[in-house]
This record gives sequence, C-alpha cells and structure tokens, in this order.
Amino acid sequence: MNGYDVYCKAMTGDQWRGWWVTWPPSSRVRLGDVLDRQDTVRRAGSLADRGVSFVSEDGAPPSLFVYDSNKSVSVRFKAAGAAPDPLSGLSAVDAGASVTFQKENTAFVVFRGIAQTGIADVRSLANDLATLWWNKAWDESLLAVTSVVSARGGTVLAAAAAGATAELKVAASAGVAGVLQLADLALDASVVHRSALGAEWTGSDVTPFYQVVRLRENWRGRVHAEYGPRQPGHGALPSALPPLLTEEIRDDPAAVLGPVDEGEQRPFAPPRGG
Repeated sequence: MNGYDVYCKAMTGDQWRGWWVTWPPSSRVRLGDVLDRQDTVRRAGSLADRGVSFVSEDGAPPSLFVYDSNKSVSVRFKAAGAAPDPLSGLSAVDAGASVTFQKENTAFVVFRGIAQTGIADVRSLANDLATLWWNKAWDESLLAVTSVVSARGGTVLAAAAAGATAELKVAASAGVAGVLQLADLALDASVVHRSALGAEWTGSDVTPFYQVVRLRENWRGRVHAEYGPRQPGHGALPSALPPLLTEEIRDDPAAVLGPVDEGEQRPFAPPRGG
C-alpha cells in the first residue's frame, strides 16, 4: 500500500468519512472549484467561470485534528535547549519530536487552525448545474466542490514498515513554557530525519479535505429518455429547463445532485511540465 492509500484510508475511515482527501496536501482546493475526475483529478475552472454564483456558509469543525492510527504511533518531544539523543537529526538548540510507528501502513496526522466553509443553497446549485448540463455546458465527468476544510498548518506521516521513524523540527518558540504538544507539530515543522516512511509532508495554509457533488447518473438517464437529446450549447443561447424538471429540483434537489463517495477519489494530476 503506497503512502497516498495509507493516508486516504486513515482519514476517510472515521471523522472525515464522505470527504475527499487532498493529495498531495500542498494542492489548494477552493469552494466552487470544478474538477474533472478520471484516472487523476484535474482542475477544470470554477463555477464562476460558468456563470454560477453561490452564497457560502461557515461550519464549526474542531480547531485541532490529530490522528495516530489507533494509538499505534508514539511521539516523544524534545524541548529547545535539551540534549539531543545520540544519532539524532536535532541539535541542542532545536525543539522537535520523534515519531515511531509500531505497525506498517499506519499514519500520523496533525492539522491545526481548522476552518470549514460550504455552499449554502444546494437547491439553487442543483438547478444551475442541471441547466448547464441541459445546454451541453456540463460534462458527466465534472465535479463541483461544495465544501472545503482549510488548516493553518499540518503534518502528514505514513509508515511503509513497522518500526518506521521520523524526527520533526519545530520553531523554537513552539510550546507553552517550553512544553511541546501535538498541536505544535502542525506549524513550522520539518522532517530532519526519517526511516521507512511511505509518505511525508509538512506545510501551511492548506485545504486537506473537501466535498464534491455531481449530477446523478440515473437522473440524467431518465431525463434523456423522457426529453430526448439535450439542447445545443457552447455558443447557442441557453435554453431553460422544462418547468417539470425545475419543479422536481425544487422539491427534491438530492435526487438530481449527489455526493461522490470517497472511494472514487483520486490524487491531483501533477502540474503540466512537472
């Protein structure tokens, strides 16, 4: 199992079930982004590019998220000024921590300064996306980002083998009265030594989790069967949805627009030329 799979499985198994995991974590995801999911996830503009506007609303997630694979990960802190262990990658003036994994394919994750925002009116979004699709301006592979979790900083480590280790260096100012906590490993951290890691990442101002929706396949199939081929688009004046479809969307938007299961997520495609 590669580091991406280990991380995704860990994150979507409990608290973030139903969310997609940004990979690599340095990839930024914004509310209203449009993505094209195939073998990888590629950016395809935004809802605003397609004339779709929305109102956002804030959620209330916990400000700190820590995951340690069911207590199979141990963390030992080192305060600035304390003598380092032999063979340590930390110097005496460094503050940091050593992380040890007892099992393979396990993860240690810390995100700090978490915030959440989402699209408030899903009914309006369902109508807008259905109208775009009706006018051949929305493809079946496209996804709309409807909720985003951001974090001021984070650390992601995944073990490729039992006994994997990592040493993290943090800012000397971290901690209260020189006492470090797990939250301090999420800001201004860097990996200075590693052994048998499958994945490692540290960074700031990230969007580690997001949710996407798409037009349901059974709804599209039924509309095609009842109304025939969709109307022309891409340059032609847009056609309004038939009144009956508009009424259906108003009554039950969830029958038209649905979430995409986390099992279908893919990592982002590498940048062009990268």
